[in-house]
Amino acid sequence: MESTGEAMKVQISDKTKELLDKVGGFLIRERGVIEVKGKGSMTTFWLIGRVPE
Repeated sequence: MESTGEAMKVQISDKTKELLDKVGGFLIRERGVIEVKGKGSMTTFWLIGRVPE
């Protein structure tokens, strides 16, 4: 996923998104489907930050 990332952005997998959704308090935006070497197609997300309190 490092080769498909963008500067100053945190890209996360669908599994990481699931864990952060369970914890709560994070802003996450879907990035879309990318091709990951050795893994095939994968939906990834941008971690935007924490939800303001």
